[in-house]
Amino acid sequence: MSNVNRQLLFVKRPVGAPTEDIFELVEAPMPVPGEGEFVLRNQFIAMDPALVSRMRDEDNYAESATPGAAMHAYAVAEVVASNNEAAPVGQMRFGRFDMQEYMLADAATGGFPIDTSIAPASWYLGVLGTTGVTAYLSLFDICAPQSGETLVISSAGSSVGSIVAQLAKDAGCRVVGIVSTDGKAARVKADYGYDAVVSYRGKSPEALAGDLARVCPDGVDMYYDNTSGDISEALLDLYNINARIAVIGRMGISHLSDTREDVGRRDNNVILAKRIRKQGWVLLDHLDRMIEAMLALVELAKADKLTVKEDIMHGIEAVPAAFFRMLRGENDGKQLVQLYNSEGGE
Repeated sequence: MSNVNRQLLFVKRPVGAPTEDIFELVEAPMPVPGEGEFVLRNQFIAMDPALVSRMRDEDNYAESATPGAAMHAYAVAEVVASNNEAAPVGQMRFGRFDMQEYMLADAATGGFPIDTSIAPASWYLGVLGTTGVTAYLSLFDICAPQSGETLVISSAGSSVGSIVAQLAKDAGCRVVGIVSTDGKAARVKADYGYDAVVSYRGKSPEALAGDLARVCPDGVDMYYDNTSGDISEALLDLYNINARIAVIGRMGISHLSDTREDVGRRDNNVILAKRIRKQGWVLLDHLDRMIEAMLALVELAKADKLTVKEDIMHGIEAVPAAFFRMLRGENDGKQLVQLYNSEGGE
């Protein structure tokens, strides 16, 4: 075990889209556990779109990151030193352990144990973690998919979007995706079973709406919104009566310093005329249901009803590159950074 803890500090709030100078790699002393405490060694760190929201200094559903501290991130980690009987050495845990190699934790900050005999540790950051649980609960809570209905998913190749697509296909829905480029459209259609996928890059909301109308001839019954912004505006005239919209993410406005700068067509008239249900969904409100969702997802994965893809980079030095790779949509599967392997190697 190292004598230092390398960390990615969040050194300043971005102006506009996040840039590489918001991070700084530093070395800190190795934490030593006091009474009731334990030390976690991060094995995998997840790159999630919601991290952008934590960088802003505005009201949000999650705590904002503090400039000068390790940047927030979810991780799976191994207990390597402990003065807490509930967290013995060797136990694997999941939680918000941030962009660093080690973390000093206690009962309040140390997340919860995971069972790596059921699934690989990395899956607890993807299909069995915040990604999969968000996809599962929000889809069925808000969209309530019915066989024969049409669901459109933005950021269709993302770790959340791809799981939603497979769950909806299993429910008998027609599933249409929106991604950045034609190349990615072909890949996610092949990987996740979409009925059709369209690209948005370089297109106006009107042009994207035309593409969506062609692949949704019977209209749109459900929209799983991972992006907001212009991409979501493109669907306004395509909704059927009693359509449902699940608002999950804001990747389409991640370039804005303040979300109040987002402007576009108002949607109240469409919502009223079509009697649309539009609801935001945040996992932090449903933590008591994580086990329920995880067990259902494990069974689906065992039944080969879920394709699980991971895009893994290696070493704490790779975290900034992995973050921006995720932000640009260049990852192929859940974007993770692995800090050490299960045999103890670096």
